[in-house]
Amino acid sequence: MTIPQAFQEYYQKHHFKELTPIQAQVYEPLSQGASVLALAPTGSGKTLAFGMPLVQTVQPEGGVQAIIIEPSQELAIQTRDTIRELNPQLQVYGLIGGANIKRQIEHLKTKPEVIVGTIGRLFDLVEKRKLKLKNVQHVIIDEADVMLSDKLGEVRSLLSRIPADFQLALFSATVAPIFEQLSRWFNQQFMTIDLRQTGNFRAGIKHYFLLTSNAHKADVVQQLAHRLKKSNLVFYQSSKELHHWAADMRYRRTYFAVLDTSDPKKRREDALKALRNHKTSLLLTTDVAARGMDITGLSTVINFNNPQDLTQYIHRSGRTGRMGSNGEVITLGNEHDYRQLQNMLRPAKIRLQQVQLQDKKLLLNNASTAPRVTFKKKKTHGSKNKGQHNK
Repeated sequence: MTIPQAFQEYYQKHHFKELTPIQAQVYEPLSQGASVLALAPTGSGKTLAFGMPLVQTVQPEGGVQAIIIEPSQELAIQTRDTIRELNPQLQVYGLIGGANIKRQIEHLKTKPEVIVGTIGRLFDLVEKRKLKLKNVQHVIIDEADVMLSDKLGEVRSLLSRIPADFQLALFSATVAPIFEQLSRWFNQQFMTIDLRQTGNFRAGIKHYFLLTSNAHKADVVQQLAHRLKKSNLVFYQSSKELHHWAADMRYRRTYFAVLDTSDPKKRREDALKALRNHKTSLLLTTDVAARGMDITGLSTVINFNNPQDLTQYIHRSGRTGRMGSNGEVITLGNEHDYRQLQNMLRPAKIRLQQVQLQDKKLLLNNASTAPRVTFKKKKTHGSKNKGQHNK
């Protein structure tokens, strides 16, 4: 399928040469009103996949006709901006927690056609009778694996307020057990489009493992951050671990930012802007905060520790190499971690290569066991990093 005429200018502007497999496969079913479960790799253009047929179906000045549900505030705003750009004639408004609810109520009086929001704020405004769903014909649930696993009750309560016969489209990079019971929970028949094994689309991502001790992981991250023309997203398992290592890095001369759901909305926005605008090459985060985020040009994902499972690894790695571009995923750990990660990635046929870090460069290691990265112990004398972004 070729790029629809209405979106050729958008694709040229963003340097996209063709539709991705998921965009080509779901366009007709969604345009014809089918309810769909769409599975595709992270970074494969799922927002455009549901956005293009949606903006061609929704009618201007018809009131709220489409709801897009996102798992996080940042992802909701990101999706809102994409939908707006696809069709500037439509009013597309974001409803997220943490924002001024009175201002949101005022904006709803302008009768936007498309709403993008987080489930808590959407349901709150429906309960207050400020968000009217009587004209809704299309519902998109992005990151459906986490949304339906963690928020099924809230999602079903919201959908129960919509008149019957609406189109429901679920998009995800991984499978959740609940997907086997979709007809039971939503009383609809779904067309399943599964393109997760489209390996050629993810061929631009290299998966590396760098052997180092726990004591030296922060030193490794610091060196990786100083590589030229590289932007790095570092994943930690929890907010507690994230802030522990952020405090440690305050004593290092490395400019960094922190993206965490516990931080105020303005601070999170500033952290993302710092990385996107190349004011820092290092953003520390967690899975919850960064899930689904599209950070244009992100070159490197760093796993400070092994991910808990393959699903987590896939979602993390999807922050780089988006829409067919190149990227790299670097996991830090010891020999045991290396063997464990190899076994974890085997079902997905992901090739893991050992690398060494020398003079701020990654070198492939062909030996059976890569040498450890070692560092001389430095005395910090408690000096703080004057250039650090997040305090």
